[in-house]
Amino acid sequence: MNRARRRRLLLLSGHRARPVAAGVGLVVGLCAVLLAACAGTSPTSAPPTTRSSPSVTTPSSGALAAYRGMWADLVSAARTSNFQSAQLSQYATGQALTLFVQGLARDQLHDIVTRGEPVLHPVVTSLSPNPDPTRATVTDCFDDTHWLEYKTSGGLAKNAAGGRRATTAELVKAAGTWKVTQITVGKTGTC
Repeated sequence: MNRARRRRLLLLSGHRARPVAAGVGLVVGLCAVLLAACAGTSPTSAPPTTRSSPSVTTPSSGALAAYRGMWADLVSAARTSNFQSAQLSQYATGQALTLFVQGLARDQLHDIVTRGEPVLHPVVTSLSPNPDPTRATVTDCFDDTHWLEYKTSGGLAKNAAGGRRATTAELVKAAGTWKVTQITVGKTGTC
């Protein structure tokens, strides 16, 4: 098991402070989270992920749009393991951004790119303070079954299947913009 894979697994098991490969390998660790579903599958390009409109009006919809936007930006950067993508900081900051950048850099170093799309089922589970929330928690059953890591030379980077993972993201709103500050992705089968 290579170092990037071990780091991803540490992140997926709930170790938040460990930078993981995001190349998505990212979800990188978490995000990185990206595992191969089955050997013999050929890489395919996925259509761009769509985002919710940034001009949302409720705190709940604003937090969900930022969460979905964070994943869309990560998916885009992971296609080439572009750890320098300016998009990454659009909806992520702090620990979450560090995790993604370090994970993508690791994937790039190991000639790994991620293809496909994760499936999201996010729900805002808390907003505070009232009446004008600046903090939110989003929980999700993140599914990386079809978000797979490939070697840049071709072929799957791993033979481990992805799956559904309990995920929690902490968001803050500053200067009118919601951003994910922390993200934790559980092991496969946790939701």
